[in-house]
Amino acid sequence: MQFKEVLGNKDLALRLIRMADSSRTGHSLMFVERDGCGALPLAMAFIQYLMCRGRHEGEDSCGVCPSCRKISGMMHPDLHFAFPVNSAAGSGASKKPLSGSFMQPWRDLYKSNPYFTEADLYSGLGIDGKAGVISVAEAKEILDSLSLKSYEGYGKYMVVWLPERMNAEAANRLLKIVEEPMPDTYFIFITHAPEKVISTIRSRSQMIRLYPVPVEESVPYIALHAGVTDDEAKVYARISGGSPGLALSMATEGSAASQYLPAVTSMLDAVDRKDMVSLLEGNEALAALGREKQKDFCAYLEEFLRKVMMHREGLASIADALPSEREAVARFCPVFHDSFYRKSFNAIEEARQSIEANVNAKMIFCNLSNMLFAINNF
Repeated sequence: MQFKEVLGNKDLALRLIRMADSSRTGHSLMFVERDGCGALPLAMAFIQYLMCRGRHEGEDSCGVCPSCRKISGMMHPDLHFAFPVNSAAGSGASKKPLSGSFMQPWRDLYKSNPYFTEADLYSGLGIDGKAGVISVAEAKEILDSLSLKSYEGYGKYMVVWLPERMNAEAANRLLKIVEEPMPDTYFIFITHAPEKVISTIRSRSQMIRLYPVPVEESVPYIALHAGVTDDEAKVYARISGGSPGLALSMATEGSAASQYLPAVTSMLDAVDRKDMVSLLEGNEALAALGREKQKDFCAYLEEFLRKVMMHREGLASIADALPSEREAVARFCPVFHDSFYRKSFNAIEEARQSIEANVNAKMIFCNLSNMLFAINNF
């Protein structure tokens, strides 16, 4: 990946180039992005520039030397990756989930869409419905990888994707090497939630914040990869808030809307009809989802109600309803009273926090159904 291929953040790319040219690259960098905004391709372009022996100073890596080709394919022996994983179907119950076991799907996902989201990763690795984690066993693998001598003599690079998914033991195990790095050893952390990264690692890393990708830059990429028209791509680019990864997710069949819109409309129809039996029956399917998908459902339900509320307030032009949602949003506009939305948001957030706390799913959705029913009818 060359800098010229990365969407958006051109000023930031120039800063990274100047950092490399002046030999002022810190041993621990933390790229902060919104999910799918392109921190990984930017980090890869930066590493490629640092390791390229024929780079054009102040511009870009050459893109054709052996080092560039190996980094583009994520196959360089001095380039290592760690990312959240969990046990996948067919992997064997006794097998410890480590990034190395999923390296080929990781590479395939990056090659097909370098702006992939966390949900895309779990789907690509076959661990849908499970929370990914960077474990203490993974931390040991990281230390072992970096203890080896550089194969080509141009430094060793460890890209840790989503360090907020480290458990405390893993983070503490890595702390010493981040505090006192070995010569020519570099950490690049890519996070969506820096406040959740252990403070001792965060404080020792140079923060690099990415900006959203401008709509005009995203449109051609989204149209090409999602197979939609430029006008449709523009809608998704705007709705995504400058995240090509999220825009692609929304434009494809695997989007949250395609997965959860039928369940959401069924739930809200039952609330409107005061049909508690149907409401509770619908909970069975929700309770059978994995914990991550249950959280996704809650997030989508809240987002859908936000769009309905904005349409009700005459703000349809900025509600950003997807084409597949517009009919349902318009249908529910006159259904619920004004106070329904604020109280519902609180109920949905309570359900999401209960899922995080690993409360029984049937109890969570039964309680959510009861609260929505009560909010609308009393």
